Amino acid sequence: MKLTEALLETIERYLKLEMEPSEKLAFEEKLQNDPELVQEVEGLKNLFTGIEAAALKRKMEVFHQGIPQETPVRALRPSKDPKKIMYLVAACLVALLGIFWFFKRETPQEQLFAKYYAPDPGLPTTMSTTNEYDFYHGMVNYKQGNYPAALTIWEPLLLDKPQNDTLNYFIGVTYLAKGNTAEAIPFLEKVSSQKESIFWEDSHYYLGFSYLKKGDLEAAKQNFGKSNHPEAQKIVNALEKE
Repeated sequence: MKLTEALLETIERYLKLEMEPSEKLAFEEKLQNDPELVQEVEGLKNLFTGIEAAALKRKMEVFHQGIPQETPVRALRPSKDPKKIMYLVAACLVALLGIFWFFKRETPQEQLFAKYYAPDPGLPTTMSTTNEYDFYHGMVNYKQGNYPAALTIWEPLLLDKPQNDTLNYFIGVTYLAKGNTAEAIPFLEKVSSQKESIFWEDSHYYLGFSYLKKGDLEAAKQNFGKSNHPEAQKIVNALEKE
């Protein structure tokens, strides 16, 4: 999930209990259905908690420094001016948010991947013949986003038909959808070498995304260039500007 400035502000208002009841209810409904959003909220909650803890620690130091010592020790004491403490907390917040954004920022290639990538939609799950039942059972899992279950079904089928373009293609795009780029490439490469395959152009399209995520921009451009997908040329044009 890309954490935008608007989303950051929304989460901050939620954590600070500044939302109207109706907005709070709608946001919590989103949390129930979006694990990535939950992670972002928890991350920012921990961040804000750390800032509050740092501010409290600072206030306690100021308090204890105000207590007379058993031995007269002259030392520079921090100001007890509330405004200065507030500025210190604000400075800590800016610094921590800067670190947070530094680690969250995306490279141009990651932004391009996020903008254009979408998993292959899969095939219609008709289960028309008995001997194709296992394959289409895997397809049902794939289309539901249950990628591990789909691979569990398809990979044994590939042992009997190692050159099957359909199995190689869908195993490849499944690994890519899981984020396992290195595992996806060999399967998609096998299909891209079979020019008679109906998945030939699609295999190049998803190979393009695989190499894009890997950081091999030249290989990504070459593969996108062999695809007739409507977005392929847009991606090539964007890569040529890099």
